[in-house]
Amino acid sequence: MNQELLYKYFKGAATIEEEKRILDWVEASEENREAFLKERMMFDVALFSNRQDAKKKTARLTPILKWGMRAAAVIIVGVCGYFMTNDYLYNKLAQPQTVTVPAGQRAQITLADGTRVWLNAQSTLTYTSNFGRDERNVELDGEAYFEVAKNKDIPFYVRTEMNNVRVVGTCFNVCAYRGSKEFETTLVEGIVDIYPANNDKAITRLQKDEFFGNYDGKCKKTILPSYEYLRWKEGLYCFDDVPFSGILDKLEKYYNVKITVADPELLNYDSCTGKFREQDGIEHILRTISKDHPFEFSINEEKDSIVIYKK
Repeated sequence: MNQELLYKYFKGAATIEEEKRILDWVEASEENREAFLKERMMFDVALFSNRQDAKKKTARLTPILKWGMRAAAVIIVGVCGYFMTNDYLYNKLAQPQTVTVPAGQRAQITLADGTRVWLNAQSTLTYTSNFGRDERNVELDGEAYFEVAKNKDIPFYVRTEMNNVRVVGTCFNVCAYRGSKEFETTLVEGIVDIYPANNDKAITRLQKDEFFGNYDGKCKKTILPSYEYLRWKEGLYCFDDVPFSGILDKLEKYYNVKITVADPELLNYDSCTGKFREQDGIEHILRTISKDHPFEFSINEEKDSIVIYKK
């Protein structure tokens, strides 16, 4: 390991990436660990000496002071040994990392273990910076599609406001916007177990092509007829025989807008089908739907609220 980089770390000036690189090197072998301790001791002794020089103490060290220096070196090694424990090293770096996707956009990220994640609009994914070492936990507020890297020793958990999902190596979709009282999981490949957010007892296990939904405590499980609605990863919003109210709920989340329906009868539209590009925007989507289900709508100047009324 480069001495300059180690000294940068000792001074507290290393970046998170550099710290990870050093910690990986230290954990690779006992030889590396000993080298680290040696460099740390030399750094601290040199720092002590520099401070002494700065004070212009040029007198020769007395035997007692020499003994004190040796004792200080022993203490330094002991302290380094403590700080080299996993709890310190990894908890020191276990700071929350957050990825937030704004309205009308999507994002794709790859986690440290190789897991690929697609995040839909208005979604937030949170995980620790030491993700993948001893645990693989992420917290989701929104909608995400996961391709989880296989690791039988460390399960992968997705934690949401209502439910948690446990997997090993699996492809699945989770939709769980905070405050919506709705949780949906679609399994594309592998196996997932669904748990309550505050309980370790599994509610159900999903097999390939199965769908699970929890709507304010009312749960349902079914076979998914198609994967069209998962094409949001490609920037397509696909609705197949979806109630109008369901589409409005999705659009509110995707575009961060409040939609008010002035006439409740309009919510009786229970069979809406369409495929829209994310970039088309909410105004285009509503205008297209209104051709089959007549209604009018108005958007306020700030474009953060929409009123829908009879034509």
